[in-house]
Amino acid sequence: MCIIMLGDFMNKNDLRYIKTEKIIKESFIKLVNNKGFEKTSVSDICKEGIISRNAFYLHFADKYDLLERMFDEFGAMLIKSFGSKFDEKLFSKDILNLTQIYTDAMSENREAFLFLVNCSSLRMEQLISKIVIEDPVCRLSLDYKKAAQNIKVRLNRCYIFSAMVAYTKLWIENYDKISKEDATYELYKLCEYPTLMYIENFKII
Repeated sequence: MCIIMLGDFMNKNDLRYIKTEKIIKESFIKLVNNKGFEKTSVSDICKEGIISRNAFYLHFADKYDLLERMFDEFGAMLIKSFGSKFDEKLFSKDILNLTQIYTDAMSENREAFLFLVNCSSLRMEQLISKIVIEDPVCRLSLDYKKAAQNIKVRLNRCYIFSAMVAYTKLWIENYDKISKEDATYELYKLCEYPTLMYIENFKII
């Protein structure tokens, strides 16, 4: 896909395009960390990155689009980290190893997680719920769509992922006070039974 810029065509693979997008994201992160998401404007981002508003809008529709794209990138990173092994552990109901895969990924991407969860904890809950449970169960279940609408299943999912995100946030904020191994085991014990309850609602292939 090409984007028209001042009469020229700028490809998304063009180094200038890539560099500008990096500047936008770095400026956005710095501003949000200093003043919060709600108080950060597109004008602030442009001023911080020393770019024009036109340059910003060639990349993103607004700051919400920018944030959503960053969530998408974080989600792609999680999917890559989990790989097929996540489905295998879910199929065998190996919750301890599922938790280990999750905490490994979060440990390796602590700064990105904290930044995004501070922007929107609800969006982080939705993202992790989708990647950790919904997508794998959908791939493994014969009746996912129907069963997922059950109010008990929805309540169970809400409980698990609100707790997981809040736990992960506090753990990463205090990363030097508790080992990854201890955090993994504690999270496993907290989520084991609710996760098994959730999975049991589906006919796993």
